[in-house]
Amino acid sequence: MPAWRVELQRVTTPEFLEVCEAYELVWDAIMAFERIDATDQAAEFRELADFLEVEALSIALQH
Repeated sequence: MPAWRVELQRVTTPEFLEVCEAYELVWDAIMAFERIDATDQAAEFRELADFLEVEALSIALQH
């Protein structure tokens, strides 16, 4: 989310950091699934990544 990068970098709550860690793990999984052509699994994890992006932004806007 480049447009929100500065705002997101200011948030350091444990809840936000947990969402960021989960987001990173989800993207690691997406990349692994794509390497082995597991497109269905990659698509499912992309949906999870989308949810986590919204969650991170929601948390950031509350602070």
